Amino acid sequence: MNLLNEQQGEKLKDITDKLRQVREEKGIHIEQIAAKILVRPTFLNALEHGRFEELPEPVYIQGFIRRYGDALGIDGVALAQEFGAIACPPPIPQDNNNLNNKANIYVPLAVPYVLLIIGASLGLFYVLSPKTQEQTVSQSQFSSNVSEQKAQPQPKASSSPAASKPKSTPKPTPKPVEGVKVSLDVKDESWVRVRSDGKQVFQGTLKKGDKKSFDAKEKLEIRSGNPGAVIVSVNENKPVPLGPPDMPKTVTYTPEGE
Repeated sequence: MNLLNEQQGEKLKDITDKLRQVREEKGIHIEQIAAKILVRPTFLNALEHGRFEELPEPVYIQGFIRRYGDALGIDGVALAQEFGAIACPPPIPQDNNNLNNKANIYVPLAVPYVLLIIGASLGLFYVLSPKTQEQTVSQSQFSSNVSEQKAQPQPKASSSPAASKPKSTPKPTPKPVEGVKVSLDVKDESWVRVRSDGKQVFQGTLKKGDKKSFDAKEKLEIRSGNPGAVIVSVNENKPVPLGPPDMPKTVTYTPEGE
């Protein structure tokens, strides 16, 4: 993890010192905590000893802190929020200047009248065109031919079994799958980031029971901090876990496969 500034490092050091102090007071080994919260001991050792460059992104550290605190019987959510307020600031809202510019477009009142006059002129030209009279005569001849055909006796339908048998309707050919569609079924809390054709479309923490669907024309990239909790179904195929638990992983899907 690359800290943005020195203030982040000091805040994280204060939180990890508090966690280590409580753990040592209760006589709990770090391996016991790692097994209980399903985090590798190397991460917890790096966290307690301030080796932040060995840690993953801040969103993963926030999850480690929350579970670490809960395992020790203290308020892990408050500690995680305290670190997240500095290391994971909220996204900057998008600029709405383009929307305001579109709303300020002015259309002169004379434009509709000009278009109405042009339309009336074209209609009058079409009515007065000699081609219209030719089309009228052709339609009259066609109606006469249809009337003569109706007046002629029609041949009786054959009563043979082959003639009465209905024709079979061909089955529609299934359309080939276009692009790639991925459905997520979250079994436990996990941070997830999704990019569709190179553009980020989602980033955040999903809770147990959440379901999400994403699609892309060429490439869909999914990164998770807890891949074992994210069950993935690609193009409505058999759902499988994104990867092993608590080992951050990125998977890219294309129409040809993973």
